[in-house]
This record gives sequence, structure tokens and C-alpha cells, in this order.
Amino acid sequence: MAKDYQQLWGGVTTTTGETQTVRALAGILADKDGRFFISCLDSKQAASCIEILDNVSRRESLLSPFAAASVSSGHRRMQHQTTREAGVLPHIEEAY
Repeated sequence: MAKDYQQLWGGVTTTTGETQTVRALAGILADKDGRFFISCLDSKQAASCIEILDNVSRRESLLSPFAAASVSSGHRRMQHQTTREAGVLPHIEEAY
């Protein structure tokens, strides 16, 4: 079942609780299509997204050392995967 990213984004922008806002944004960012949706936001919405992510990253320092290490390694894993996908995509496009 496809996610309705516009509806999920509505949850991000209208939710008053910080935890719910972060969870709604995480629901969008969890997959490739959601990340593409976020990349297409207008500048005002993108600024809101960046502000939420900035608040989360500042709070990472409040996590226990084990939790902070888990978050950091997950972030590195996601960067590696994105880099790997970027290297594969031009080759796929050339094939067609």
C-alpha cells in the first residue's frame, strides 16, 4: 500500500506534540519515495523540516552514549546506502 506523503506531511505541520511531529516526519523519511517528497517541498516547508531535524540532532547529545552511538552508526549506514545508490543510478539510466 502506497503512503500518502501529503497527508503525512500534514501531520508533521499540524501536530502540536514534539514527539508526534518527529514520528510523523520519520514516517516520511523512512523510505526513498518519502525522501523524494521531502526534497520537493517549497522553501517554507523545507525550513520547517530542517528546523525539526535540527532540534532532534541537538537532543542527540542528551541520549545515553550507547543510544548516541546507535543513532550515529545508523546515520552513517544511510549515507553509505545513498552514496551507493547514487553510483548505481547513472549506470541504470545509461542502460535504457
